[in-house]
Amino acid sequence: MGIWLIITYKFVKAGLMLGLAIWLTTDPEAVYLLGQRVAHELVEARPFMVRLGNWLHTHLTKHVIERSALVAWLDGFTTALEGTLLLLGKPWGEWLVVIGLSLFLPFEVYEVIHKPGVGKAIVLLLNAAIVVYLVYELLIPAHRARSRQVPPAG
Repeated sequence: MGIWLIITYKFVKAGLMLGLAIWLTTDPEAVYLLGQRVAHELVEARPFMVRLGNWLHTHLTKHVIERSALVAWLDGFTTALEGTLLLLGKPWGEWLVVIGLSLFLPFEVYEVIHKPGVGKAIVLLLNAAIVVYLVYELLIPAHRARSRQVPPAG
């Protein structure tokens, strides 16, 4: 059941990221205008959102949108590859997911510590749970196989 949840998560995430990549690539002007509109709404909405709105207005550029499109394409394709490898039952696919997620965990911990947020905490917990689950699933069968191979007495 656990592996199917991970596979489903991977394919849903891949679809969302590839959809975002297509949008960022095909209509960057609309993305920019929407971002500026959101920034304006944040500044106008509530006093505690002014800082976020100002930051978004200052940092949202066409160059950032282009880079974001590249990152979205890369993330979408690698996530789809991971989901496919898991679906095909390739053990090295599981290790690929473990290594990929493990590399980002320190950055996610840093973000949660320095800029706490519920969403960030949920992503961190989900990714950590996936890593622990996959490592457990990969190492337990190997441990059981080794423990069955008892050397002959004498």
